[in-house]
Amino acid sequence: ASYKETTLPIVPMFHVNAWGAPYASLMAGSKMVMPGPKMADGESLQNLIETEKVTFSSGVPTIWLALLDYLEKTGKTIPSLKRASVGGAACPRIIIERFKYQHEVEVIQGWGMTETSPLGTIYCKKSGMEELSEEEVIDLQCLQGRGVFGIEMRIVDDNNNELPWDGVAFGDLKCVALGYPAVIMVYLKCLAQKVVQWMNLAGLIPVTSPLLIHKVICKLQTVPKM
Repeated sequence: ASYKETTLPIVPMFHVNAWGAPYASLMAGSKMVMPGPKMADGESLQNLIETEKVTFSSGVPTIWLALLDYLEKTGKTIPSLKRASVGGAACPRIIIERFKYQHEVEVIQGWGMTETSPLGTIYCKKSGMEELSEEEVIDLQCLQGRGVFGIEMRIVDDNNNELPWDGVAFGDLKCVALGYPAVIMVYLKCLAQKVVQWMNLAGLIPVTSPLLIHKVICKLQTVPKM
């Protein structure tokens, strides 16, 4: 984000503070557009994006499906939009492909929760991925990305033994903050349950590795390093 961006967080403030988007926009000096009550209305979203020249927006998959279906039905476009972040649920591949091939919009998938304030992982390319094919890039966009700076993650079995990142093992996810308050250490009025080191996120989120995360139900599967 920068002062050149216009952001549209299509996420209610009660949902992890709109994924932190309002704060990030203000800190970066970006223009921020608030969607109002019609968050799932494709017509309203298209009008906002076009009128305000939105370049970056964030929302859950159902929001984007509503917008994409409206655009396909009406033939209207969103030429200013360059990137769309997705969270709250695993993003179907078809959303990524429709955004890319119909509107030239890059989808950025991530994962987080209130306890990670709010971001835990996010998709982004890294050096060495320049030669990947379009299909290989979309494969990566379907994953949950890498852990953000300051958060360490690991997957453990039922006996709390760390599992290898081999793309085969399944387990529970644990997180720990490294040097700054990214992961909560205690819940309000639960001081006796303070987490000394690793916060157990078992059953709440996706499959993970130090580099890539893939959503599954309840348990987590490692993804090979890339």
